[in-house]
Amino acid sequence: MALGKGKVLGRGLGNLIPVNEKNVELNTDDVSGLREIRISEIVPNPHQPRKHFSETAIQELSQTIQQHGVIQPIVVQKNTAGAGFILIAGERRLRACKLAGFQKIPAIVKDVSDADMMELALIENLQREDLNPIEEAQAYQNLIEKRSLKVTDLATRVGKNRSTIANLIRLLGLPSQVQDLIKEGKLSEGQTRPLLSLPETKKQIEVANKIITENWTAREVENYVSSILNPDKKQKSSGSGSEKDASIVKIEGKLRNKFSAKVEISHNDNNGKGKITFNYANLSDMERILEQLGLKL
Repeated sequence: MALGKGKVLGRGLGNLIPVNEKNVELNTDDVSGLREIRISEIVPNPHQPRKHFSETAIQELSQTIQQHGVIQPIVVQKNTAGAGFILIAGERRLRACKLAGFQKIPAIVKDVSDADMMELALIENLQREDLNPIEEAQAYQNLIEKRSLKVTDLATRVGKNRSTIANLIRLLGLPSQVQDLIKEGKLSEGQTRPLLSLPETKKQIEVANKIITENWTAREVENYVSSILNPDKKQKSSGSGSEKDASIVKIEGKLRNKFSAKVEISHNDNNGKGKITFNYANLSDMERILEQLGLKL
């Protein structure tokens, strides 16, 4: 079965849809819901997790589409609240086709719920690694609320590690000013996660700006936050009467970074006993820490 020699996709489906031996195009409505749809009839996905699109990347994609056509159709569903269709996945392709001056675009029509639409849009962006950490975190949070899921269940659905998702969602607890810096790519997840241990919003913003100014690594941020939380370097460990061992301080830092929470270790060198204390902001935060420890409520 040969491919038809029709026009570029967006103006014709010949390059995408197989044809029979007589080179007669198949009825597109009978091929997995695939059809050509007028771009003017498509409205954006209200659950699109990605909020920022690179104009340069869209222009480059537009030029590629003009030359080679749309290799992968977008996914839409009929707009039950009005005429036309609602985009589920493929906003970059849709924008690029608009820029290229196309009137139509190849699309697969599906019938899905709002929650399904949200999940499909998230998964597409995750597969393409198109989301910044805050967009990804917000998308996870929306899905958890929409589907009443636990973090563990969501991790299974999207193929991500549970702790990865939990730590991303925690970033939504940072001040909006810090979140904006992450969205803009000025700060990474690793650099900002230690800030969650700081109890004051003002201090979080202050340290975030300092990270940029000083160009600190994630490890340097951890050390700085640790110095703020433990200003007295001569801190005594419980019952030992000696300085807190450097190895204990290092372990505290690792635990604090892993669990995104303030962690304190009290160790008695005389008998080898001690305790590890986790601090949490609220019940949801406590549940998150317990899940990371392997305890399911």
